Amino acid sequence: MILIDTSVWVEFFKQNPVYVQEAQSLLKARLVLTIEPIFSELVYGVRREKDRKVIRAYWNILPKIEFGPNSMIEAAEFANQNKYYQLGIGLVDAIIIKSVVEGKYSVWTLDRKISSNIDPVYVYQ
Repeated sequence: MILIDTSVWVEFFKQNPVYVQEAQSLLKARLVLTIEPIFSELVYGVRREKDRKVIRAYWNILPKIEFGPNSMIEAAEFANQNKYYQLGIGLVDAIIIKSVVEGKYSVWTLDRKISSNIDPVYVYQ
């Protein structure tokens, strides 16, 4: 399964053909899952109601990694233990990294802070 990061979703929703074709293939093959923090970032950046509806429609149909009690605290501790704050990696990116590593998923990202601080085996090419 592949966790598509916010950076790739932005390109997808902007209809960048480089990302649209690959993402559609992954979506059709049911290889995409997501987490709430990624879609929270997408909804936060929306300026038009039409775009919000499209983002929410994807959110509603995609399989999700569910977070349990204390999962955000555990993600913060994970980030702290890995000194992500010194690398300029924020909490959402730490949550993404932790989710991918723990679930043994791949992440498709354009964010170098994520891709350079995770084992390459977890990065979707």
